Amino acid sequence: MISKIRIDNFKKFQNFELDFGNLTVLTGLNGSGKSTVIQSILLTHQAEFSPGRSVPLVAFPGLDLGRASDVLCLNATSNEISIDIYDSKLHSWVFSADATGSNDEPFLEVKSRPDQPPLPIGQSGQAFTFLSAERSGPRTSHPVNPMPPDQMTIHEDGRYAAHILATRDRDEVPSALRHPAAGSITTLGAQTEAWMSQLVGPIQFESALIPRTSMATLQIRTPGNMGEWMLPTNTGFGVSYSLPIIVAGLTAPINSLMIVDSPEAHLHPSAQSALGVFLATVASSGVQVVVETHSDHILNGIRKAIAVENVIRPSDVNISFFGNSESTQLRITDTGKLNSWPDGFFDQIDSDLSAIIESRRNPR
Repeated sequence: MISKIRIDNFKKFQNFELDFGNLTVLTGLNGSGKSTVIQSILLTHQAEFSPGRSVPLVAFPGLDLGRASDVLCLNATSNEISIDIYDSKLHSWVFSADATGSNDEPFLEVKSRPDQPPLPIGQSGQAFTFLSAERSGPRTSHPVNPMPPDQMTIHEDGRYAAHILATRDRDEVPSALRHPAAGSITTLGAQTEAWMSQLVGPIQFESALIPRTSMATLQIRTPGNMGEWMLPTNTGFGVSYSLPIIVAGLTAPINSLMIVDSPEAHLHPSAQSALGVFLATVASSGVQVVVETHSDHILNGIRKAIAVENVIRPSDVNISFFGNSESTQLRITDTGKLNSWPDGFFDQIDSDLSAIIESRRNPR
């Protein structure tokens, strides 16, 4: 499990360190470096799949970084980029970004790498899951993952969620992840429906492989005698954007890493809060979870998971707020209170209400 990361000369950061927890929340201003933290992890992961002397900057999962000149920090005093990841010990990668003239290519030279990367960096399959902010919207059909079961991922845009439900719906979900609304039914299909119902209201799924094709179908309905199966295209984006997160979380192996960018996308505030509780539940089950979010409802769902649901310990949650020039590490107490509230940290509602009240006192 990652305990800390250090980044030198990569994109936003000339020198930067960040502590990680079982659940790490990255939030803050646009362009402040949150995505750079995630991309540094993705870059080391890709480097372990590139055994030669270079690592591509455009690669699966999640890398679309352009050329060497695009990723070398503007304030760098050399062309070396280093990324250190700590678990019980230090693991270092050093890359060369020779970003001059004709050598400005869409890859970095790998100057050194650890003899043994920290798990699950460099592991295939669901040991390392990244879900991007741009996930697949509603579709009438869904692709099938061509990889062997032990190398299968849900894909960064969540496109293989229907395939996983079609082939693994009877898999047992670990007890720590089971939703009480599912009762004694502990299979992936039932647990997915229970968690999704908490997000978007009562819902059922039916998924199947289309014979002699590389496609799968997914149908959705509201339970009840009058409920009819519908295509995802008739249910909106909220279901399609949140379903891969639920499926990935319920199927993530112990000691795996799950990174989710903008889990709140297309969801009502109450669903965002419920998803915050779910992500905290996954993090408490032995899966390390990293979340990039702009949603105070996701944050409050995590606070609720600590103070009300008691599903995760406050010491297992790290929150990093990225401001204009620095990041601030925040902690949550066992009562759900934050130990500090820096300027710009989810305070827009207070600022807006204050301005509205002031305008009533002093009408134009």
